[in-house]
Amino acid sequence: MYEGVYAPIPDAGAFLARLGLDPDDYRKSLHPELPDSPSPFSAPHVKESLDKLVEAHLMTVPFETLDIFDLHKEVSLEIPALFEKIVVKRRGGFCFEVNALFMALLEALGFKCTPVAVRVLFEGDFPTTGHRSTIVTLPDGTRCVCDVGFGGPTPLGATYLDCTEVQNSGKLSFRFEHREDGLYRFVQVLDNGEIFPLLLFSDREYPVIDFIALSVYMSRGDTARFNNERVLNLLRPQGSAAMINDTLRLHDNGVLTELELSTPEERKAAYVKYFGIPAESLTEIPG
Repeated sequence: MYEGVYAPIPDAGAFLARLGLDPDDYRKSLHPELPDSPSPFSAPHVKESLDKLVEAHLMTVPFETLDIFDLHKEVSLEIPALFEKIVVKRRGGFCFEVNALFMALLEALGFKCTPVAVRVLFEGDFPTTGHRSTIVTLPDGTRCVCDVGFGGPTPLGATYLDCTEVQNSGKLSFRFEHREDGLYRFVQVLDNGEIFPLLLFSDREYPVIDFIALSVYMSRGDTARFNNERVLNLLRPQGSAAMINDTLRLHDNGVLTELELSTPEERKAAYVKYFGIPAESLTEIPG
């Protein structure tokens, strides 16, 4: 019944192109030195490859909850449906969608992946498990966390899970705390040395099928954020674009511009201009 959540990605090359990458750079027939993989595409199994893929995703695929908030629609986590939405229609999605499809891409490229369930620590004193991320184990045993679906402060690439030192990524700094109970706490290290807790998770593999229930709750629950707020976010070369309900916030080289979008037409124009969603993929969205 739920075989689709375990399905391979239909076309890894098309997803690479969606990310703004040249599929021929990853095509094994053109680069026989690339490691083995279950698809015609591969990548060197090193952290630098993960960094490039994560950053490309963050810059091209928006975090967006239009199906949830505007259409009151239960999203599908089946890989073919996610591929149609994110690659073919050039939409985005929230964490359970984008991290699922991204992990399918990594597996198609031959990476060893572990899906994990995550608590978002700034969502109240007792946050529920409401996020999905991916641990990638490289051939030498190095473990990296790859997350392309976190709407808050986020690294521009992969982060070393088993390192407790500060890891710099772009203009931000992060650190993993290894707790005595075996859990991992991921924090942002602020310029003054203070920490801002972000995520808490176990490195134990979480059954992919069980993300369906978490996704339903986070998208349809009465108190779930995404059922009560329209949220979009996309990194850009000089900053970011973000939207909460009708407020658009543009960060450009340290300058913040805030705009109120009072009509559906203004919102749709913003989805196209600032979040890269084609107008023809927005026909279902109320306008």
